[in-house]
Amino acid sequence: MKGVTLLVVAAVATIATGDHGGVHDHKQRMVCYLGSWAVYRPGMGKFSIEDIDATLCNNLVYSFVGLDEATFKVKSLDPEYDINKKAFERFVGLKKQNPDLEITVAIGGWTEGSKKYSAMAANPALRRGFIDSIVMFIKEHNFDGLDLDWEYPANRGGVPEDKENFVTLVKELRQEFDKHDWLLTAALGAGKSTIESAYNVKELARYVDYIHVMAYDYHGKWDGKTGHNAPLYPRDDETEAEKTLNVEYTINYYLQLGCPPEKLVMGLGLYGRTFLLQDKANQQFGSASQPTAFAGPYTREDGFLGYNEICEKQKTEAGLWKVVWQKAHQAPYMFMENMWVSYDDDNSLHLKTAFAQKKGLAGVMVWSIDTDDFKGTCFNQKFPLLRAINKALADKKDQRPAQAGPGSGPAHPPVHPPVHPPHKPGLDDHDHDHD
Repeated sequence: MKGVTLLVVAAVATIATGDHGGVHDHKQRMVCYLGSWAVYRPGMGKFSIEDIDATLCNNLVYSFVGLDEATFKVKSLDPEYDINKKAFERFVGLKKQNPDLEITVAIGGWTEGSKKYSAMAANPALRRGFIDSIVMFIKEHNFDGLDLDWEYPANRGGVPEDKENFVTLVKELRQEFDKHDWLLTAALGAGKSTIESAYNVKELARYVDYIHVMAYDYHGKWDGKTGHNAPLYPRDDETEAEKTLNVEYTINYYLQLGCPPEKLVMGLGLYGRTFLLQDKANQQFGSASQPTAFAGPYTREDGFLGYNEICEKQKTEAGLWKVVWQKAHQAPYMFMENMWVSYDDDNSLHLKTAFAQKKGLAGVMVWSIDTDDFKGTCFNQKFPLLRAINKALADKKDQRPAQAGPGSGPAHPPVHPPVHPPHKPGLDDHDHDHD
């Protein structure tokens, strides 16, 4: 067990001693989503707007607002917090920390569904009413723009026509936003089938400022077997279908479909996906898992652990968890008995960020800042992952070896490709697939 402890300590040391900066060290997009419901988490997991370090991002996104089913206009999903407790106002006020910061608001998410967005986008009068309500909303709350997170056009009760109706909606929003010099972005899915059915990528890219690709949730408990939440590359032993379930494939596919790299922002997950093994003796990739997984003390979502919960487990239960680096996926996983977790750490996020730079992308975005180690509990430094990403963005000549990581491990048997995974469904009831 001493070897396992050393692996975890090595991972801790990498973060704690690194020279991690902020957004002023580079000129790339560093987009940070906030799950506003994190304020309701217990204990050390409670994340308030005042916990945000605005020097670590250049676009902060408030998640989420919704669409009223009766009026098809924008509405707050939590008026008590958003308005009565002045969360919108306090969020926009973060510009005092960083005057260059862009503050936007996201509409949609997994829990909002797709049907009402489909109905609105199909009807010219409803689109007009929606756009007018967005303009009023942004003006009233002093946001700098909007992030569209419709999950997903032509899916989950939508219709095939959503694909082109979404383009029409974005085009009409662009025409209105140009009058105010507002930012317009869209958070799009990563699964090949979702991309094909939901998005006319080339046309969307004409009208949005940036496309935020949700390059995570490739695997989870819904698969019935273990897999990585966000593999950078495929394994050689995977099938052709399975080899579409990784960040490299997704980004290359968006570029192939006509999204200019300078408009593409690659998503990074600051969390992990959990599994309960059917047999604790089978702890490799592709091992059978139970329908339910396990939750963390703060996020309290089955199948999900924030990075703050993961690193806390590694620190307090260091002799119990075995941490392994999957060389092909360029990412870590860990297990103890029948509990199994795939996640991203500073090493894998550094490599993913370097990949985004190599592709000439606009930058990266994170889901979500409230699950980083924002208290500095694990490494005596707040937001170690955000700092590591910023450092990677600033380090244009990154030469980190491909095998870097807290340990090593062989490639494993193939993982069955999932039906497109849910976007962060959770206890908090607002999810971003950015789930």
